[in-house]
Amino acid sequence: MKTKLFTILAVVISMRVCPVQADTVWTSGHHEIYDGDSYGEIWMYNDATADMFGGDVLQLGTLDTSRFNMFGGTMDILLGRYDSISNIHGGDLNSAGLAENAVMNLYAYDVVYHPTDGGDDWSTGWLEGKYCANDEYFVFEISTHDASYVNIVPEPTTLILFGIGTLLLRKKQ
Repeated sequence: MKTKLFTILAVVISMRVCPVQADTVWTSGHHEIYDGDSYGEIWMYNDATADMFGGDVLQLGTLDTSRFNMFGGTMDILLGRYDSISNIHGGDLNSAGLAENAVMNLYAYDVVYHPTDGGDDWSTGWLEGKYCANDEYFVFEISTHDASYVNIVPEPTTLILFGIGTLLLRKKQ
């Protein structure tokens, strides 16, 4: 009897200390991650979309034509594959990996890419800069393969200035 009680108590305590988190799979619909939310791994497929405003995610994978928007929170690894699109506006990201036509739109300025040796057709390095939304400094590791891209999207004011410049040039001609 004491052995059974001890075993049950040990299992309950170990689950409390090291909670097991199963993968979360989203195959469609819109999902949101807020402060206080915590996920181990999230896998997004098909036309699933998600917005992250806070919380903690160990790893998030975007596949197929899924879309992900990060505005805040903390994420260790962001993976993109198969025509997925990730928009990064803010938050604390540790590393990102893109393959098979995945796209990452980084809404930032003063972005600098520091390449390292990737090998095997992988481009690796790290990015640093400041987010347009809040001027917060960021740095994260990045790996890309095949025709995957990281696009630096300028702040809206820059786009307006380019538009006005184009109009002025047309009027002079």
